[in-house]
Amino acid sequence: MRRTTELHDELAAIAEVDPRWWLLAGSAAVAETVPPRASYMNSNAEPDGDTFIGIRSPEPPDRLADAIARAHAARAALRELDGQLPDQPLAVTVGAGDAARTIASSLELAAFAIGDRVICARLAADVADEGPLAERLLSAVRGDPDHEAPEGVAFVCVSIGDEPLSTARHGHRRAWIDHAGPWLGLGRCGGLATVSTCHMVVDGYGHAWLAAKIIEHHARLVTRTPATREDRVAGTSTATTDSAITTSARTGARTFEVEIPPLVRIAEAIPLGVAWRELPSPAPRALPLAYALGRVLHRAAKRPAAKFSPTFQIPIAPGEHDDPDRRLRRVVPSAMSVRFENGEPEPYEAFEARARQILAREAAGRGLCTRLLAAARAAPVSLAWKRKTFSASRPRWLDRIAEVVGGRACLSRIRLDVPMPPACAVSSPARLASKADPLGSCVITILDDGTHAAITACGSGIGGTPDDAADLIDALLDELRADG
Repeated sequence: MRRTTELHDELAAIAEVDPRWWLLAGSAAVAETVPPRASYMNSNAEPDGDTFIGIRSPEPPDRLADAIARAHAARAALRELDGQLPDQPLAVTVGAGDAARTIASSLELAAFAIGDRVICARLAADVADEGPLAERLLSAVRGDPDHEAPEGVAFVCVSIGDEPLSTARHGHRRAWIDHAGPWLGLGRCGGLATVSTCHMVVDGYGHAWLAAKIIEHHARLVTRTPATREDRVAGTSTATTDSAITTSARTGARTFEVEIPPLVRIAEAIPLGVAWRELPSPAPRALPLAYALGRVLHRAAKRPAAKFSPTFQIPIAPGEHDDPDRRLRRVVPSAMSVRFENGEPEPYEAFEARARQILAREAAGRGLCTRLLAAARAAPVSLAWKRKTFSASRPRWLDRIAEVVGGRACLSRIRLDVPMPPACAVSSPARLASKADPLGSCVITILDDGTHAAITACGSGIGGTPDDAADLIDALLDELRADG
C-alpha cells in the first residue's frame, strides 16, 4: 500500500487525477517485488526506434570513393568505441523477430545501397586495397549484374544517393533481409552527412560520440581510397532527392558520364517534420527549456483551463552527478509537466525545484519512470509484448497511460566532451499523430560540445511538417527570450 500510494501520488503530481492511476500504481507495486525478467525494453528494433545525426558536409567529388571511405571509417570507429558504452555493444548486428536481439559481428561485411539494389562486400583490411570494390560499385551504378554475394549480415549500410530528411533515420534498413540487418547506416541528405542508428543498440550520447569518430576516421581515410585516383572514378556530382546523380567518370583514357540512380523509398519509413539550426554555445540549459516547452505544449493542447501542461520527458543518465562514467550509460526517462492556475503558468522557481527532485529520484533509481520500468521488466509476459507497450504502435487501451508517462514531447540536451560540428539530431517521437489524436508528439534535441551547438525539432502532429518544426523552435526560443 505504501508503494502504491507513492506511485499514485507521483502520477497525480504531473497530470489530472484519474481512477486508473490506482490500478497502474497497484500493479506496479506488486510487480516491484518480482525479480526482473528483461533488461532493455524501450525498443524492439522497429522503425519507430530509429534515429539519425546529420552534420554539414560538402558534396564529395566522388560519391563512390566517399562511400567506401565512410564504410571503413565506421568500422574503425566501432572497433575503437566497442565496449566503452555500458550495456551498448557496438560490434553487433540486429536479429529481429518477436523479440529483437543483437548478434556479435566481425565488422567485415558492408552493404552499399544504389537505387533499388544493395551490394554487399567484405571490406579489405586496408582502404588502399579497395580497388576491386570501387570497380564493383561502378559496375552496379551502370546496372551490370553483380555476381558476388557474400553470405552474412552487413554491419553497416552506406547509401549512395540522397535520403529525404523526413526519413533519413531509417537508412540502415536498406540492407535488412529476413528481419535482420545492420543497426548503423551512413548516407547523405540535403548537404548533411548522416549517421542513422537503431535506438535498441545505442543511446543519444553514444550515437553522437560515434558520429564524431566516424568524421575523424573518414578525414584520415578518404584520401587513400583507390577510387580517388584518376584511373578510377573521379569528378563531381550534383544530387537531389528525386533525381539521379550524374558523375563524370574516367577509366584509363576514356571519359564517360555515369548516372547514380535515386534511392528507392524505404517501405516501412515513418516520415517526420524536421527543422534544425545552430545556437551559440553554451546552449540554453535543460530546465529553462523544459519550462518553455511546457508552456508551448499547454497552448498546443488548446485546453486553456487545464491545471497541467501535457507531460513531457527529459532523459537523464543514471548515477551520481559527479560520476565520470555517468553519461556513457543508457539514459532513463523522467516525466514532468508545468502546472497552471487560472490559465497562468506556475513561477519558474517552483517548476525548477520540483523538476530537480524528479530528475534526482530517476537518476537514483527511485523515480516514477524508473520504478514503472522495473515493474514492467518483472511482468510475466513476453519480452516482445513488453517492448510493444513502449512503442508508438502500442495497444489503444494503453494510450492514456502512455500519454502521461510517455508524454507529448521529449527534451534531450546532450553535452559532449569530444569535438562535434553543429549537428541535426532526429529521434522518433513517442506518439504518432492520427485522426483520433492530431496532436501527436515531438522531440527537441540539443547537441553541445562547448564550442558548437544546435537545436533540432521533429514531430508527428505537433512539429509534423518542416515549417511546423521550425515554428516549434521559434516558439521555444521566444519563450526563453521572454523569460530573460
